[in-house]
Order: sequence, then structure tokens, then C-alpha cells
Amino acid sequence: MHAEHFDIMIDASRSLLHVTMRGHWMTETVDRYEQAVGVAAAGMLSAGCRRGSLIALVDARELNAQSQNVIVEFKARMHREGLLPRRLATVLSSTLFKRQVERIAIPNQRLFVDESDALSWLLSEEAET
Repeated sequence: MHAEHFDIMIDASRSLLHVTMRGHWMTETVDRYEQAVGVAAAGMLSAGCRRGSLIALVDARELNAQSQNVIVEFKARMHREGLLPRRLATVLSSTLFKRQVERIAIPNQRLFVDESDALSWLLSEEAET
């Protein structure tokens, strides 16, 4: 799925949700993102992925710093049952933005500066879960 502020691709064979985020978001953007993630997760389940097996790679290198209300809204929406991945690798390019992401962070999230390192981490632990 392609939208103005994000792209979402699924790889059901690896239970992988790959998201690219960009720009400055409004709460309406968070609404559209939540809906798109829900549709993608449902598509993965119907393709045979097990509930709770989803892993996610989020490329946030083109995402701007966000307002506090967007951060609060995003955290509330993404921490709902069914939308949290088992593991989340987030790729960042800015130390300042890293602090914002840490405020949203989920327990099974790691931050990276290199996408290939992030993907390697996500896929390396498949057998452990």
C-alpha cells in the first residue's frame, strides 16, 4: 500500500511487514496508518501467517520530528492488541529523532542506522520464538 506519508509492503512468507514512513504527520495520518496496518496484518493472516508471529521493519529515515500530540496518538493506537509486532526493527538517521522513537518504543524494539542490519536481526531470531 502506498500513501502520502507511508508505504506498507508485506512478505507473508517471512511474516514480515515492511513500512517506510516520511514527512510530518497529523493525527489524521495516524488514523490512516492504523487502518492500513490493520488491513496489512489481516492480509498476512489470511495468507497463512500465525497470529503473534508478525515482525516489522520500519524505515523512518525520511520521517520528520513529530508533534507531541501525534506521538501520544501513535503510541496509543499502535499498542493495541493485534497491531504490535513480535519484534520491531526501526531504522533511523537522526539522534534527535531516536529520542522520539524511544518514547513510543515497545519492549521488543531495536533501533538501527542500517537497514540490512535491522533485517538481519529480525530474521536471525526466527527459530527462538
